[in-house]
Amino acid sequence: MKMIYITCNVSVKERVMEQLEECGVRDFQILDHAEVKNKLGPPRYDTDVWPGFNIVFMMQISEVEKVETVLQQLRRFNKEMAFNESELLTVCSWPLENYFFD
Repeated sequence: MKMIYITCNVSVKERVMEQLEECGVRDFQILDHAEVKNKLGPPRYDTDVWPGFNIVFMMQISEVEKVETVLQQLRRFNKEMAFNESELLTVCSWPLENYFFD
């Protein structure tokens, strides 16, 4: 089982949700209004000086094939669908030892 973490400009939220839907991801969490400073582009602190903010998607996926499909789709998004560097996704994953919903 893996945890996948995505942070992105709020402007691409709907498009990322579409990508997850295409991959068959039905369960995820969205953390709204993340202030960020990335190596590309200006900070997004949602202020007059540094406008904009990010959102965070987190999902737990148990199927190895689905994890690979999601990661490939997100990489494709960055290469083919992001209009500029401010729309690039930051994606990481790590092993998840425990997950329960009962």
